[in-house]
Amino acid sequence: MYTSFVENKHRRKKEPSEGSPSSFLLFWIGFFIIFVFSLILLPFGMYWQLSHSIWVFLIFFLPLVFLGIHVSKTFGYKIFFAVFLSLLAGGNVLLFLGDAMGYKLGLTAKFDVLPEEVHLNLGYRYLYLREFRLDETDVGTFDSPLLVRRRSGGAVYGPVITFRFKRILSLSGKETKRPLYAICYSKDYGTCQISSLGSGGILLRESIWEKDGTSFSEGSLFIVWKNRLDGESETKIMYSILFLVLVHLVWGIVVYFPTGSFE
Repeated sequence: MYTSFVENKHRRKKEPSEGSPSSFLLFWIGFFIIFVFSLILLPFGMYWQLSHSIWVFLIFFLPLVFLGIHVSKTFGYKIFFAVFLSLLAGGNVLLFLGDAMGYKLGLTAKFDVLPEEVHLNLGYRYLYLREFRLDETDVGTFDSPLLVRRRSGGAVYGPVITFRFKRILSLSGKETKRPLYAICYSKDYGTCQISSLGSGGILLRESIWEKDGTSFSEGSLFIVWKNRLDGESETKIMYSILFLVLVHLVWGIVVYFPTGSFE
């Protein structure tokens, strides 16, 4: 009994800090995960529709989770907070920063397009016209569930939306290759206005409503009518970048804040 006590007394105790990962290295690994994930998603936020970008988000996020599991074996569970922050940063890039940068840089927006040349610019998300007029005789209103996503066996619908439309014609009298309409929409059976002061907006290459009950010709193009987004895009870029900076600062606080709950 006494011998056992002596052996235990002189046994080398494990230091509390022995084997603990470097906070500096942990910070930069998490920083790299958040930054690179956001950077990868930026082109998709610029060019792709939101419905497609969501799938890209999931495809890239799943490997990120497995990477977090692998890294956590060495650096502890704090790394999962970096994975969570990557989720927030990536959503910010897809929803706001990518869209605003694409518009501001002219990658997804084209201006001063003639109505008869719209069919040549279908690769843009935003189109703004010149030398056009709104036909006040070819107008209408209809209610339809919002078409969220098409599936092979059906479709997914959202709430009922009130749509208003006006035909867009060229001042030169030239016919557009495909019928072109300005539309606006509102919720809860409200009203919206298509102002002659506007000149374009978001180009829809396919309808976002149930086609049954509408009189549009096959192949018609639609522009969601709104004012130029120059000021709005600058604001979105500024706040989106500030949000990314905040996310990285939060990660730094998590790494260096003294707590043992994530070790």
